[in-house]
Amino acid sequence: MKKTIYSLLTMALAVFAFTSCEDVPAPFDFPSKGGEVPGATVEPAGSGTVADPYNVAAAIKYTQSLEPGAESPSNIYIKGIISSIKDDGYTLDNYGNGTFWISDDGSNKNQFYIYRALYLNNKKYTSNDKQIEVGDTVIICGIVTNYQGQTPETAQNKAYLYALNGVTSSGGGSSTGEAKGSGTVDDPYNPAGAADAVKNLKWTSNDDYETTGDVYVKGKISRIADKGTFTEGGTYGNASFYISEDGTQNGEFYCFRILYLGNKKFESGKTDIKVGDEVIICGQLMNYRGNTPETVAGKAYLYSLNGKTEGGGGGGGTGGDAKGSGTLSDPYNPAGAADAVKDLTWTSNDNYQTTGDVYVKGKISRIADKGTFTEGGTYGNASFYISEDGTQNGEFYCFRILYLGNKKFESGKTDIKVGDEVIICGQLMNYRGNTPETVAGKAYLYSLNGKTDGGGGGGGGETGEVKAVTIADFNAAAVSNDVWYKLSGTVKNLKDGDEYGNFDLEDATGSVYVYGLLSEKGGEKKKFQELAAAKGIKNGTKITIIGNRGDYNGKIEVLNAYLVSVDGQGGGGGDDPNPTGKGSYSDPYSVSAAIAAGSGSGVYVKGYIVGCVSGQAYDSGATFNALPDVVTNLLIAESSTENDPSKCMPVQLPSGDVRKGLNLVDNPSNLGKEVLLYGNIEAYFRVPGVKSVTYAEIDGKTIGTKSNVRRKAIRKR
Repeated sequence: MKKTIYSLLTMALAVFAFTSCEDVPAPFDFPSKGGEVPGATVEPAGSGTVADPYNVAAAIKYTQSLEPGAESPSNIYIKGIISSIKDDGYTLDNYGNGTFWISDDGSNKNQFYIYRALYLNNKKYTSNDKQIEVGDTVIICGIVTNYQGQTPETAQNKAYLYALNGVTSSGGGSSTGEAKGSGTVDDPYNPAGAADAVKNLKWTSNDDYETTGDVYVKGKISRIADKGTFTEGGTYGNASFYISEDGTQNGEFYCFRILYLGNKKFESGKTDIKVGDEVIICGQLMNYRGNTPETVAGKAYLYSLNGKTEGGGGGGGTGGDAKGSGTLSDPYNPAGAADAVKDLTWTSNDNYQTTGDVYVKGKISRIADKGTFTEGGTYGNASFYISEDGTQNGEFYCFRILYLGNKKFESGKTDIKVGDEVIICGQLMNYRGNTPETVAGKAYLYSLNGKTDGGGGGGGGETGEVKAVTIADFNAAAVSNDVWYKLSGTVKNLKDGDEYGNFDLEDATGSVYVYGLLSEKGGEKKKFQELAAAKGIKNGTKITIIGNRGDYNGKIEVLNAYLVSVDGQGGGGGDDPNPTGKGSYSDPYSVSAAIAAGSGSGVYVKGYIVGCVSGQAYDSGATFNALPDVVTNLLIAESSTENDPSKCMPVQLPSGDVRKGLNLVDNPSNLGKEVLLYGNIEAYFRVPGVKSVTYAEIDGKTIGTKSNVRRKAIRKR
């Protein structure tokens, strides 16, 4: 069709020329043999970039330099004035694109053909969008082609309006303001900062592009996307809109398919947003098509709306100072619980980190929206929020909690209400990397208004302290799941291949049955063979354990037992932070040995600091020379000159003294120095790494403490 049109156009021009009729301008003036544009009044200028677009004369010259039919290898930017619009323009084009001509002065001379270009944001044009008009100043971004060696034009559907009368693809005017913020919840990006954070991210296709990790962006809603609050009428429960620093359409950032507060779907008639609302967005950002900063669809949500978070907290949702150590005698407050999980990773519903069993104290501020018992009590658990003062400020989410004694809630027999003071015991996680909460089914009410399952009230119950006793003393004690006893003795009557770790423990005062031995407090069951192989546990081995006094059918048992030490070696979750043997202070793991081990709690690893990891991918992000602005991790190796990622280990630097003393941004001289680390060996960037570091030695200095490594394990939600 196009070929026919051009042929007819050429014939018509020839007829007009022979009959000397009134001049009818062609879409552009054909160049002379020298490549010059006859009658051109504007010299070619610009470099074709967004910062320095070609003028029309330069775009014509560049496109004519291409082979006939060839396309430009990458997008170029062209600035001009619309001089003519195809008859049906945008409004009648069934494909949502437009065809028109631009020139440097708005006249019909020396025009460039914009063929089937998309609208702002590289999206289809709709009848709701601003109509283009002759005289509009535009910037076009896209691929150009030397069509049939005769017509400089944009390639069909491979170009779009980058700017229309100063309004850019993201809706903003020419000024986006100063980039501010660091992308944290305490210091979110402004819209310009968010755009700056993604400007160097790569985009290859809809299935291949780079993103940031989860970051926070603050602004005011300036426009709702053209299909209304909810994308495609709410089918997907998300919303697309623009934000700017002042609520105008200057310097906008595109929030594409955002979920509602709490990372939940929008619900028609129940949740809504409007122009002027102040929001904080949490999620991943990208540079769509390499030119449009925006959120990743479905990977971001409203963290706050006009100061209200999903937890209901206003005024920024501050939870106050983090307090407590997570023990029964010194439980976390809600802010302390949130702080304890902030560095835990979340990859998917089946792959995330948790704390060990800890205690959190607060007052119930809200019951989850499905009532006291999750899904009508089917699972016998409850979801609710707690805060330090019982208000909705600084809440912590208690997700699918069991009742007192780690038992199910029973309808009509057990209940909770707003205002109740509770202590929660169990594992915590950082759901989706942005929501501190308990692990479903892995936490329970330790106390309710001072009452424990054992009936203790008013703080008069057990303190939770570990009591070192003989086995005879243990056997004489009362049954309790609250009191923890430390026992030492010799393993007897252990059966070969026992996966649970059931055996008798014997000392000079007597013997007791150990009903299952775990590697750490609250650890996984049926893992005893792995523990026995790692620690050399067998009949005749002397060990130290911690557990509760139980009784089953009149037989005394050690319940919930976990290993402390084996013949002086450190166990998985015991009290000894300085084990002897491999991985000890006196015999630390080398990097290669630590990689081979793959896992381990409370161990020492020694190596040289050789770099860090930038971004989300280990292989492509491992950086050894020109160090990026990364403070959260290091790379260590056995040689100070190593630059092979497969021979290195990433080290996570938790916030506090360890990060301050080791990160290469604040301590560039640490590069190449040998460091001794105390922490856990576990997956980091999907390779063996060192995490939960609490202590380090470097350059003759010590950082942190050798004890209290927070144990972490992979658990399923």
